[in-house]
Amino acid sequence: MNKIVFCLAFFGCLAWAAQSQAVEVKGQVSYQYEGGVFSSSPSDDDKIEAVKAAKLAALKQYVASFNVSKQQQYNKVENEVVDNLDDYIASYKIVAEEVNENLKLLNLVIRAEINENKINALLKETTTAGTMASGDGSLFSFMFVGREVTESKVFKTRDTSISQSEAEHNAGRSVSGSGVHESVNDYTKTTSGGNIVRKTSQEKYRTLATTDFDAAFNEILTSMGYETVDYADVVSTCGGASIDAIKNAFSTSDELPQPLRNKAIKGAKSCEVKYFAVGYMNVSVPELDPVSGEQKVIVSINGMVWNIDKKLPRKVASVGPVQYFGIGPDKDSARRNALRLAAKSAAETISNQLGNKDLY
Repeated sequence: MNKIVFCLAFFGCLAWAAQSQAVEVKGQVSYQYEGGVFSSSPSDDDKIEAVKAAKLAALKQYVASFNVSKQQQYNKVENEVVDNLDDYIASYKIVAEEVNENLKLLNLVIRAEINENKINALLKETTTAGTMASGDGSLFSFMFVGREVTESKVFKTRDTSISQSEAEHNAGRSVSGSGVHESVNDYTKTTSGGNIVRKTSQEKYRTLATTDFDAAFNEILTSMGYETVDYADVVSTCGGASIDAIKNAFSTSDELPQPLRNKAIKGAKSCEVKYFAVGYMNVSVPELDPVSGEQKVIVSINGMVWNIDKKLPRKVASVGPVQYFGIGPDKDSARRNALRLAAKSAAETISNQLGNKDLY
């Protein structure tokens, strides 16, 4: 029986282009073949098996990039994917191939393109929400505030030192053959102490438009079976904390004040919203990417989801803190790409967590 030895050195890269859902991953294997009676080279069948092993290595590398919730969902359908491998790997290309005839090893490196849309569609079938007809899903509303640092105050370290000196005077007298001698010795004892005080920096932000984030976030949640509703519509129809109030709160703090959160949840509940999410995104100042030469923007996101259909809101999902970056020819396109990527990843993380709990 042929023995497959998977190398530890897997190489993986995710192609997160804004216009594509394709994921490109490299997989490397060492395939131990038997060889023929009259040949020490791998046969055609050996090469086919080696390619299959490399595809499995690439798939394993791709799955390793999943968050915990998504991996748990994938475990339910892993056999389906492995048994129909070619349906989920759109194409592949052999990058390197080397044969060691003495050891009868075929070292193979491929670049495989994973059909991410098809895998996501399969994962969707594992959740109750994903199998519901349009219009039957639970209402989901969210409010994420985008912000950019405008002022950062860094406090200097305050070092307080305290010292105390004690002097001691000793006098002595001695007699010898030559006469009487008197001596005086002075001693100084110093004790020191104190404390060091450090204060965290204070930052102020300006809020940014989140249209691109909202659209991408909505797209993922909708595809997973949830019915999304704009928080602006919630406020205008059922009341609740105003959008400006939430933005102002996050412009100076990482937390939404309790009264404001309660007001927002109360308004959403009045509109029969079941899931309500709120959070913020820190958007970095654009900088030059040394690799591509284009502009790069980093977005870090942090948020929480509550199930609010009962008397007390329950935390059922969360995202962050986690960072994503976008690249573009100018700062605006780089920011939009970063926001879209952060939105899709955040929405996928949330839907996976809800799906694992069979919440719909």
